Amino acid sequence: MKVNALLMNPADNVVTTVTEIAQGADVCFMKGCETIVLRAEEDIPYCHKVALEDLGVGSDVIKYGESLGRLVMPVGKGCWVNDQNLKSELRDYDSELAGADWQMCAQQSEGNSTLKPFQFWGYHRPEGRPGIRNHILLLPTCVCASESCRIVASQVRGAVNIVFNTGCSDVQANTDMSQKILTGFACHPNVYGVVIIGLGCETVPHRQLKEKISHLTKKPVVSFGIQEEGGTLKTIEKAVRAARAMAQEAGLQQKERFDASELYIGIECGGSDATSGIASNPSVGEMSDLLVDMGATTVMSESIEWIGGEHILAKRAATPAIHNQIIEVCRAYEAHLTAAGQDCRAGQPTPGNKAGGLSTLEEKSLGCIRKGGTRPIQEVLQQAVRPSQRGAVVMDTAGFDIASVTSMVASGCQAIVFTTGRGTPTGNAIAPVLKVTANERTFRMMEDNMDVDLSAVLRGEKTIPQMGSGLVSVVAEVASGRLTKAEAFGFSDIAVDHVCRFV
Repeated sequence: MKVNALLMNPADNVVTTVTEIAQGADVCFMKGCETIVLRAEEDIPYCHKVALEDLGVGSDVIKYGESLGRLVMPVGKGCWVNDQNLKSELRDYDSELAGADWQMCAQQSEGNSTLKPFQFWGYHRPEGRPGIRNHILLLPTCVCASESCRIVASQVRGAVNIVFNTGCSDVQANTDMSQKILTGFACHPNVYGVVIIGLGCETVPHRQLKEKISHLTKKPVVSFGIQEEGGTLKTIEKAVRAARAMAQEAGLQQKERFDASELYIGIECGGSDATSGIASNPSVGEMSDLLVDMGATTVMSESIEWIGGEHILAKRAATPAIHNQIIEVCRAYEAHLTAAGQDCRAGQPTPGNKAGGLSTLEEKSLGCIRKGGTRPIQEVLQQAVRPSQRGAVVMDTAGFDIASVTSMVASGCQAIVFTTGRGTPTGNAIAPVLKVTANERTFRMMEDNMDVDLSAVLRGEKTIPQMGSGLVSVVAEVASGRLTKAEAFGFSDIAVDHVCRFV
Protein backbone atom coordinates (compact mmCIF):
# COMPACT_ATOMS: atom_id res chain seq x y z
CA MET A 1 0.00 0.00 0.00
CA LYS A 2 1.33 3.48 -0.95
CA VAL A 3 2.38 5.74 1.92
CA ASN A 4 0.25 8.91 2.05
CA ALA A 5 1.34 10.35 5.42
CA LEU A 6 4.60 10.89 7.30
CA LEU A 7 5.48 10.24 10.94
CA MET A 8 8.23 12.70 11.89
CA ASN A 9 9.25 11.10 15.20
CA PRO A 10 8.38 7.74 16.84
CA ALA A 11 6.96 9.64 19.84
CA ASP A 12 4.47 11.61 17.71
CA ASN A 13 0.71 11.21 18.10
CA VAL A 14 -0.07 12.75 14.70
CA VAL A 15 1.07 12.16 11.13
CA THR A 16 1.20 14.70 8.29
CA THR A 17 -0.55 13.86 5.03
CA VAL A 18 1.24 14.11 1.67
CA THR A 19 -2.01 13.79 -0.33
CA GLU A 20 -5.64 14.64 0.30
CA ILE A 21 -7.30 11.76 2.14
CA ALA A 22 -11.05 11.31 1.89
CA GLN A 23 -13.23 10.20 4.78
CA GLY A 24 -13.23 6.43 4.99
CA ALA A 25 -9.95 6.06 3.10
CA ASP A 26 -6.79 4.57 4.58
CA VAL A 27 -4.07 6.68 6.19
CA CYS A 28 -0.86 4.76 5.54
CA PHE A 29 2.52 5.63 7.08
CA MET A 30 5.79 4.02 8.14
CA LYS A 31 6.96 3.66 11.74
CA GLY A 32 10.45 2.30 11.51
CA CYS A 33 10.20 -0.65 9.15
CA GLU A 34 6.52 -1.26 9.96
CA THR A 35 3.68 -0.06 7.73
CA ILE A 36 0.73 1.19 9.78
CA VAL A 37 -2.76 1.82 8.44
CA LEU A 38 -5.72 3.57 10.07
CA ARG A 39 -9.04 4.86 8.78
CA ALA A 40 -9.62 8.55 8.11
CA GLU A 41 -12.76 9.53 10.02
CA GLU A 42 -13.16 12.77 8.06
CA ASP A 43 -11.68 14.45 5.00
CA ILE A 44 -8.06 15.41 5.66
CA PRO A 45 -6.51 18.15 3.46
CA TYR A 46 -3.07 17.92 1.89
CA CYS A 47 -0.23 18.69 4.35
CA HIS A 48 -2.49 18.51 7.42
CA LYS A 49 -2.38 16.36 10.54
CA VAL A 50 -4.25 13.18 11.47
CA ALA A 51 -4.56 11.99 15.09
CA LEU A 52 -3.13 8.52 15.71
CA GLU A 53 -5.13 7.98 18.89
CA ASP A 54 -8.08 9.46 20.74
CA LEU A 55 -6.97 12.76 22.27
CA GLY A 56 -8.93 14.65 24.91
CA VAL A 57 -9.20 18.33 25.78
CA GLY A 58 -5.87 19.56 27.16
CA SER A 59 -3.86 16.83 25.46
CA ASP A 60 -0.51 17.76 23.95
CA VAL A 61 -0.27 17.21 20.21
CA ILE A 62 3.18 15.82 19.49
CA LYS A 63 5.07 16.28 16.21
CA TYR A 64 8.86 16.17 15.70
CA GLY A 65 8.82 14.64 19.20
CA GLU A 66 7.75 18.03 20.64
CA SER A 67 4.46 19.61 21.73
CA LEU A 68 2.69 21.78 19.16
CA GLY A 69 0.27 23.06 21.81
CA ARG A 70 -2.83 21.67 23.49
CA LEU A 71 -6.24 20.65 22.25
CA VAL A 72 -9.21 22.83 23.15
CA MET A 73 -11.68 20.16 21.99
CA PRO A 74 -11.42 16.38 21.76
CA VAL A 75 -10.09 14.80 18.56
CA GLY A 76 -10.68 11.14 17.80
CA LYS A 77 -8.31 8.67 16.19
CA GLY A 78 -8.22 9.23 12.44
CA CYS A 79 -9.58 12.80 12.74
CA TRP A 80 -8.21 16.12 11.55
CA VAL A 81 -6.00 18.16 13.90
CA ASN A 82 -6.02 21.82 12.86
CA ASP A 83 -5.90 25.42 14.06
CA GLN A 84 -9.52 25.26 15.25
CA ASN A 85 -8.97 22.50 17.82
CA LEU A 86 -5.26 23.04 18.61
CA LYS A 87 -3.96 26.17 20.34
CA SER A 88 -0.54 27.52 21.26
CA GLU A 89 0.81 27.58 24.82
CA LEU A 90 2.62 30.42 26.62
CA ARG A 91 6.34 29.83 27.20
CA ASP A 92 8.05 29.61 30.59
CA TYR A 93 11.32 31.25 29.58
CA ASP A 94 12.80 31.22 33.09
CA SER A 95 12.80 27.43 33.11
CA GLU A 96 14.70 27.37 29.81
CA LEU A 97 17.66 29.50 30.91
CA ALA A 98 20.93 27.60 31.27
CA GLY A 99 23.38 27.62 34.14
CA ALA A 100 27.10 28.34 33.82
CA ASP A 101 27.87 24.62 33.56
CA TRP A 102 25.59 24.09 30.56
CA GLN A 103 27.04 22.04 27.70
CA MET A 104 25.89 21.97 24.07
CA CYS A 105 23.77 18.84 23.72
CA ALA A 106 22.14 19.10 20.30
CA GLN A 107 22.47 16.11 18.02
CA GLN A 108 24.42 17.01 14.89
CA SER A 109 24.03 15.64 11.38
CA GLU A 110 26.72 13.33 10.07
CA GLY A 111 27.57 15.62 7.18
CA ASN A 112 29.14 14.21 4.04
CA SER A 113 32.83 13.33 4.19
CA THR A 114 32.87 12.54 0.45
CA LEU A 115 31.70 16.07 -0.49
CA LYS A 116 34.84 18.12 -1.05
CA PRO A 117 34.92 21.89 -0.52
CA PHE A 118 34.28 23.71 -3.80
CA GLN A 119 35.64 26.90 -5.26
CA PHE A 120 33.63 29.64 -6.96
CA TRP A 121 34.34 32.54 -9.30
CA GLY A 122 33.93 35.90 -7.60
CA TYR A 123 35.20 39.47 -7.35
CA HIS A 124 37.95 40.52 -4.97
CA ARG A 125 37.00 43.17 -2.40
CA PRO A 126 39.73 44.79 -0.28
CA GLU A 127 37.39 45.03 2.74
CA GLY A 128 36.82 41.30 3.19
CA ARG A 129 34.58 38.67 1.60
CA PRO A 130 34.48 38.51 -2.21
CA GLY A 131 31.46 39.54 -4.22
CA ILE A 132 29.52 37.02 -6.27
CA ARG A 133 28.01 39.88 -8.31
CA ASN A 134 29.53 43.18 -9.45
CA HIS A 135 26.67 45.68 -9.18
CA ILE A 136 26.60 49.44 -9.36
CA LEU A 137 24.12 50.38 -6.63
CA LEU A 138 21.78 53.36 -6.96
CA LEU A 139 21.07 54.21 -3.33
CA PRO A 140 18.33 56.68 -2.32
CA THR A 141 18.65 58.48 1.00
CA CYS A 142 14.87 58.88 1.25
CA VAL A 143 11.62 57.91 -0.42
CA CYS A 144 11.66 61.13 -2.47
CA ALA A 145 14.80 59.96 -4.31
CA SER A 146 13.75 56.34 -4.94
CA GLU A 147 12.13 56.99 -8.31
CA SER A 148 15.16 58.90 -9.58
CA CYS A 149 17.36 55.96 -8.57
CA ARG A 150 15.08 53.59 -10.45
CA ILE A 151 15.27 55.66 -13.62
CA VAL A 152 19.07 55.92 -13.44
CA ALA A 153 19.47 52.19 -12.89
CA SER A 154 17.29 51.48 -15.93
CA GLN A 155 19.73 53.49 -18.08
CA VAL A 156 22.93 51.71 -17.02
CA ARG A 157 23.76 48.08 -17.64
CA GLY A 158 25.00 46.44 -14.46
CA ALA A 159 23.23 48.93 -12.20
CA VAL A 160 20.60 48.01 -9.62
CA ASN A 161 18.44 50.16 -7.37
CA ILE A 162 16.43 49.79 -4.21
CA VAL A 163 13.12 51.46 -3.38
CA PHE A 164 13.47 53.07 0.04
CA ASN A 165 10.18 54.12 1.65
CA THR A 166 11.37 56.32 4.51
CA GLY A 167 14.29 58.61 5.41
CA CYS A 168 12.35 61.61 6.69
CA SER A 169 10.10 62.66 9.60
CA ASP A 170 11.11 59.72 11.79
CA VAL A 171 12.20 59.09 15.37
CA GLN A 172 15.92 58.68 15.99
CA ALA A 173 15.77 54.93 16.57
CA ASN A 174 14.14 54.34 13.20
CA THR A 175 16.56 56.70 11.49
CA ASP A 176 19.46 54.76 13.00
CA MET A 177 18.03 51.49 11.69
CA SER A 178 17.53 52.96 8.22
CA GLN A 179 21.13 54.13 8.18
CA LYS A 180 22.37 50.67 9.22
CA ILE A 181 20.49 49.15 6.30
CA LEU A 182 21.59 51.73 3.71
CA THR A 183 25.21 51.59 4.87
CA GLY A 184 25.14 47.79 4.89
CA PHE A 185 23.83 47.76 1.32
CA ALA A 186 26.54 50.16 0.16
CA CYS A 187 29.31 48.13 1.80
CA HIS A 188 27.96 44.82 0.49
CA PRO A 189 30.56 42.64 -1.27
CA ASN A 190 28.27 42.24 -4.31
CA VAL A 191 28.46 46.01 -4.90
CA TYR A 192 31.37 47.49 -6.91
CA GLY A 193 30.39 51.14 -6.56
CA VAL A 194 27.63 53.35 -5.18
CA VAL A 195 25.72 56.32 -6.59
CA ILE A 196 23.72 58.04 -3.84
CA ILE A 197 20.77 60.29 -4.65
CA GLY A 198 19.11 62.43 -2.00
CA LEU A 199 16.48 65.13 -2.07
CA GLY A 200 18.25 67.72 0.08
CA CYS A 201 15.99 68.10 3.10
CA GLU A 202 15.92 64.49 4.34
CA THR A 203 16.99 63.49 7.87
CA VAL A 204 20.44 62.26 6.79
CA PRO A 205 21.64 64.24 3.73
CA HIS A 206 23.36 62.53 0.83
CA ARG A 207 26.80 64.02 1.56
CA GLN A 208 26.69 62.79 5.16
CA LEU A 209 25.76 59.27 4.05
CA LYS A 210 28.50 59.34 1.39
CA GLU A 211 31.09 60.36 3.97
CA LYS A 212 30.02 57.57 6.31
CA ILE A 213 30.19 54.94 3.56
CA SER A 214 33.56 56.25 2.30
CA HIS A 215 35.06 55.72 5.76
CA LEU A 216 33.97 52.08 5.72
CA THR A 217 34.91 51.03 2.20
CA LYS A 218 37.40 51.78 -0.58
CA LYS A 219 34.83 51.35 -3.36
CA PRO A 220 33.89 54.40 -5.46
CA VAL A 221 31.03 56.43 -3.97
CA VAL A 222 29.43 59.61 -5.38
CA SER A 223 26.30 61.50 -4.36
CA PHE A 224 23.83 64.02 -5.74
CA GLY A 225 20.98 66.10 -4.26
CA ILE A 226 17.88 66.72 -6.36
CA GLN A 227 17.23 70.17 -4.86
CA GLU A 228 20.87 71.20 -5.31
CA GLU A 229 21.21 69.95 -8.89
CA GLY A 230 18.11 71.79 -10.06
CA GLY A 231 15.51 69.03 -10.25
CA THR A 232 14.97 65.48 -11.44
CA LEU A 233 16.27 65.68 -15.03
CA LYS A 234 19.56 67.35 -14.14
CA THR A 235 20.12 64.96 -11.25
CA ILE A 236 19.39 61.92 -13.41
CA GLU A 237 21.78 63.15 -16.13
CA LYS A 238 24.68 63.52 -13.70
CA ALA A 239 23.90 60.28 -11.89
CA VAL A 240 23.68 58.32 -15.16
CA ARG A 241 27.09 59.61 -16.24
CA ALA A 242 28.61 58.68 -12.87
CA ALA A 243 26.99 55.22 -12.86
CA ARG A 244 28.11 54.51 -16.44
CA ALA A 245 31.70 55.44 -15.57
CA MET A 246 31.59 53.04 -12.60
CA ALA A 247 30.07 50.32 -14.77
CA GLN A 248 32.91 50.68 -17.26
CA GLU A 249 35.44 50.30 -14.46
CA ALA A 250 33.56 47.33 -12.99
CA GLY A 251 33.62 45.64 -16.40
CA LEU A 252 37.41 45.56 -16.28
CA GLN A 253 37.54 43.61 -13.04
CA GLN A 254 38.36 39.97 -13.64
CA LYS A 255 36.79 37.15 -11.68
CA GLU A 256 39.01 35.12 -9.37
CA ARG A 257 38.60 31.72 -7.72
CA PHE A 258 37.69 31.67 -4.03
CA ASP A 259 37.18 28.88 -1.53
CA ALA A 260 33.70 28.01 -0.27
CA SER A 261 34.85 29.24 3.15
CA GLU A 262 34.52 32.82 1.82
CA LEU A 263 30.74 32.50 1.51
CA TYR A 264 28.22 34.02 3.91
CA ILE A 265 24.77 32.62 3.08
CA GLY A 266 21.44 33.78 4.50
CA ILE A 267 18.68 31.25 5.11
CA GLU A 268 15.03 32.30 5.10
CA CYS A 269 11.55 30.79 4.79
CA GLY A 270 8.27 32.39 3.80
CA GLY A 271 4.86 31.31 2.63
CA SER A 272 5.44 28.12 4.62
CA ASP A 273 3.27 25.03 4.77
CA ALA A 274 3.77 21.61 6.32
CA THR A 275 6.14 20.55 3.51
CA SER A 276 8.52 23.29 4.68
CA GLY A 277 9.08 21.72 8.09
CA ILE A 278 9.13 18.10 6.97
CA ALA A 279 11.23 18.37 3.81
CA SER A 280 12.54 21.68 2.44
CA ASN A 281 13.77 23.18 5.73
CA PRO A 282 15.58 20.00 6.82
CA SER A 283 17.17 19.77 3.36
CA VAL A 284 18.37 23.38 3.60
CA GLY A 285 19.53 22.65 7.15
CA GLU A 286 21.64 19.82 5.78
CA MET A 287 23.02 22.24 3.17
CA SER A 288 23.87 24.70 5.97
CA ASP A 289 25.75 22.03 7.90
CA LEU A 290 27.74 21.05 4.81
CA LEU A 291 28.66 24.67 4.05
CA VAL A 292 29.71 25.26 7.66
CA ASP A 293 31.84 22.09 7.48
CA MET A 294 33.58 23.71 4.49
CA GLY A 295 34.36 26.80 6.57
CA ALA A 296 31.52 29.00 5.30
CA THR A 297 29.14 31.05 7.45
CA THR A 298 25.35 30.73 7.41
CA VAL A 299 22.74 32.85 9.19
CA MET A 300 19.11 32.14 10.08
CA SER A 301 16.78 34.93 11.20
CA GLU A 302 13.10 35.73 12.04
CA SER A 303 13.22 35.38 15.79
CA ILE A 304 9.43 35.21 16.29
CA GLU A 305 9.68 31.89 14.48
CA TRP A 306 12.02 30.57 17.15
CA ILE A 307 9.29 30.92 19.80
CA GLY A 308 8.01 27.46 20.65
CA GLY A 309 11.24 25.91 19.39
CA GLU A 310 13.70 28.22 21.15
CA HIS A 311 14.61 25.52 23.69
CA ILE A 312 15.70 23.26 20.82
CA LEU A 313 17.52 26.02 18.96
CA ALA A 314 19.31 27.05 22.14
CA LYS A 315 20.69 23.54 22.58
CA ARG A 316 22.89 24.28 19.56
CA ALA A 317 24.53 27.26 21.27
CA ALA A 318 28.31 27.04 21.49
CA THR A 319 28.33 28.62 24.97
CA PRO A 320 25.92 29.08 27.90
CA ALA A 321 25.85 32.82 27.18
CA ILE A 322 24.71 32.25 23.58
CA HIS A 323 22.14 29.73 24.82
CA ASN A 324 20.63 32.33 27.12
CA GLN A 325 20.81 35.06 24.46
CA ILE A 326 18.55 32.94 22.24
CA ILE A 327 16.06 32.45 25.07
CA GLU A 328 16.15 36.16 25.96
CA VAL A 329 15.56 37.20 22.34
CA CYS A 330 12.31 35.23 22.39
CA ARG A 331 11.31 36.53 25.80
CA ALA A 332 11.98 40.13 24.70
CA TYR A 333 10.05 39.69 21.45
CA GLU A 334 7.00 38.35 23.24
CA ALA A 335 7.23 41.00 25.99
CA HIS A 336 7.51 43.75 23.37
CA LEU A 337 4.34 42.59 21.62
CA THR A 338 2.51 42.16 24.91
CA ALA A 339 3.41 45.72 25.94
CA ALA A 340 1.88 46.90 22.67
CA GLY A 341 -1.31 44.97 23.41
CA GLN A 342 -0.52 42.26 20.86
CA ASP A 343 -0.24 38.48 21.06
CA CYS A 344 2.44 36.92 18.87
CA ARG A 345 0.25 33.83 18.57
CA ALA A 346 -2.57 35.89 17.05
CA GLY A 347 -0.57 36.84 13.94
CA GLN A 348 1.42 33.63 13.67
CA PRO A 349 0.91 31.33 11.94
CA THR A 350 -0.51 33.46 9.12
CA PRO A 351 -3.77 32.51 7.37
CA GLY A 352 -1.73 31.05 4.52
CA ASN A 353 0.36 29.01 6.95
CA LYS A 354 -2.79 27.59 8.52
CA ALA A 355 -4.26 26.71 5.15
CA GLY A 356 -1.00 24.89 4.46
CA GLY A 357 -1.32 22.74 7.57
CA LEU A 358 0.54 24.75 10.24
CA SER A 359 -1.80 25.02 13.21
CA THR A 360 0.23 26.82 15.90
CA LEU A 361 3.28 29.01 16.30
CA GLU A 362 5.05 26.02 17.85
CA GLU A 363 4.46 23.88 14.78
CA LYS A 364 5.67 26.64 12.49
CA SER A 365 8.73 27.30 14.66
CA LEU A 366 9.70 23.65 15.05
CA GLY A 367 9.71 23.38 11.27
CA CYS A 368 11.35 26.77 10.69
CA ILE A 369 14.39 26.23 12.90
CA ARG A 370 15.27 23.06 10.99
CA LYS A 371 16.51 25.17 8.07
CA GLY A 372 19.38 26.42 10.26
CA GLY A 373 20.95 22.97 10.47
CA THR A 374 22.55 21.35 13.48
CA ARG A 375 26.02 22.86 13.83
CA PRO A 376 26.93 24.89 16.96
CA ILE A 377 25.63 28.46 16.94
CA GLN A 378 28.60 30.79 17.28
CA GLU A 379 26.90 34.18 17.60
CA VAL A 380 23.56 35.98 18.00
CA LEU A 381 23.48 39.04 15.72
CA GLN A 382 21.31 42.13 15.82
CA GLN A 383 19.70 43.31 12.59
CA ALA A 384 22.04 44.25 9.73
CA VAL A 385 25.17 43.52 11.80
CA ARG A 386 28.02 41.61 10.17
CA PRO A 387 29.15 38.43 11.96
CA SER A 388 32.42 38.45 13.85
CA GLN A 389 32.49 34.64 13.97
CA ARG A 390 32.48 31.99 11.25
CA GLY A 391 30.14 29.03 11.19
CA ALA A 392 26.43 28.94 12.03
CA VAL A 393 25.00 32.20 13.40
CA VAL A 394 21.49 33.54 14.02
CA MET A 395 20.05 37.04 13.66
CA ASP A 396 17.33 38.69 15.75
CA THR A 397 14.95 40.08 13.12
CA ALA A 398 11.27 40.73 12.55
CA GLY A 399 8.70 38.06 11.77
CA PHE A 400 8.43 39.19 8.14
CA ASP A 401 10.44 37.38 5.49
CA ILE A 402 11.30 40.38 3.28
CA ALA A 403 12.42 42.46 6.29
CA SER A 404 14.56 39.55 7.46
CA VAL A 405 16.13 39.13 4.02
CA THR A 406 16.79 42.88 3.97
CA SER A 407 18.62 42.68 7.30
CA MET A 408 20.67 39.63 6.30
CA VAL A 409 21.68 41.22 3.00
CA ALA A 410 22.63 44.44 4.82
CA SER A 411 24.85 42.30 7.06
CA GLY A 412 26.75 41.12 3.98
CA CYS A 413 25.14 37.83 2.88
CA GLN A 414 26.24 37.22 -0.70
CA ALA A 415 23.17 35.06 -1.40
CA ILE A 416 19.95 33.93 0.26
CA VAL A 417 18.45 30.43 0.18
CA PHE A 418 14.70 30.85 0.65
CA THR A 419 12.38 27.93 1.35
CA THR A 420 8.65 28.16 0.70
CA GLY A 421 5.70 25.79 0.69
CA ARG A 422 2.95 27.95 -0.77
CA GLY A 423 5.27 29.94 -3.04
CA THR A 424 6.68 33.46 -3.25
CA PRO A 425 8.21 35.55 -6.05
CA THR A 426 10.41 37.69 -3.77
CA GLY A 427 13.93 38.71 -4.74
CA ASN A 428 16.60 41.20 -3.73
CA ALA A 429 18.47 43.61 -6.00
CA ILE A 430 21.85 43.15 -4.30
CA ALA A 431 22.00 39.43 -3.41
CA PRO A 432 20.50 36.55 -5.41
CA VAL A 433 17.57 34.81 -3.70
CA LEU A 434 17.36 31.08 -4.46
CA LYS A 435 13.79 29.79 -4.02
CA VAL A 436 13.33 26.13 -3.03
CA THR A 437 10.15 24.16 -2.29
CA ALA A 438 9.22 20.60 -1.41
CA ASN A 439 5.60 21.15 -2.43
CA GLU A 440 5.42 19.67 -5.93
CA ARG A 441 2.15 21.49 -6.59
CA THR A 442 3.76 24.82 -5.79
CA PHE A 443 6.74 24.05 -7.99
CA ARG A 444 4.43 23.11 -10.85
CA MET A 445 2.13 26.12 -10.42
CA MET A 446 4.94 28.64 -9.77
CA GLU A 447 7.75 27.20 -11.86
CA ASP A 448 8.54 30.72 -13.12
CA ASN A 449 9.55 31.64 -9.55
CA MET A 450 10.86 28.41 -8.02
CA ASP A 451 14.50 27.42 -8.56
CA VAL A 452 14.72 23.98 -6.94
CA ASP A 453 12.15 21.20 -6.48
CA LEU A 454 12.74 19.13 -3.33
CA SER A 455 9.50 17.14 -3.50
CA ALA A 456 11.39 13.91 -4.16
CA VAL A 457 11.92 13.78 -0.38
CA LEU A 458 8.17 13.47 0.22
CA ARG A 459 7.84 10.77 -2.44
CA GLY A 460 10.64 8.78 -0.82
CA GLU A 461 12.79 9.02 -3.93
CA LYS A 462 15.63 10.95 -2.26
CA THR A 463 16.84 11.47 1.27
CA ILE A 464 17.31 14.78 3.07
CA PRO A 465 21.13 14.34 3.09
CA GLN A 466 21.05 13.78 -0.68
CA MET A 467 18.99 16.92 -1.19
CA GLY A 468 21.31 18.90 1.09
CA SER A 469 24.33 17.87 -0.97
CA GLY A 470 22.47 18.79 -4.15
CA LEU A 471 21.68 22.25 -2.76
CA VAL A 472 25.37 22.83 -2.01
CA SER A 473 26.06 22.27 -5.72
CA VAL A 474 23.34 24.76 -6.67
CA VAL A 475 24.75 27.36 -4.24
CA ALA A 476 28.19 26.86 -5.82
CA GLU A 477 26.68 27.56 -9.26
CA VAL A 478 24.85 30.68 -8.05
CA ALA A 479 28.05 31.92 -6.40
CA SER A 480 29.86 31.57 -9.73
CA GLY A 481 27.22 33.53 -11.63
CA ARG A 482 24.14 31.41 -12.30
CA LEU A 483 21.12 33.72 -12.13
CA THR A 484 18.24 32.82 -9.85
CA LYS A 485 14.77 33.27 -11.28
CA ALA A 486 14.11 36.30 -9.09
CA GLU A 487 17.31 37.86 -10.44
CA ALA A 488 16.26 37.19 -14.01
CA PHE A 489 13.00 39.03 -13.33
CA GLY A 490 14.92 41.92 -11.75
CA PHE A 491 12.99 41.73 -8.48
CA SER A 492 14.23 44.09 -5.74
CA ASP A 493 12.08 43.73 -2.63
CA ILE A 494 13.21 45.37 0.60
CA ALA A 495 11.49 46.24 3.89
CA VAL A 496 13.16 48.05 6.78
CA ASP A 497 11.85 46.89 10.15
CA HIS A 498 11.30 49.97 12.28
CA VAL A 499 10.86 48.52 15.76
CA CYS A 500 12.74 50.36 18.50
CA ARG A 501 13.50 47.18 20.47
CA PHE A 502 16.17 46.25 17.90
CA VAL A 503 18.23 49.41 18.32
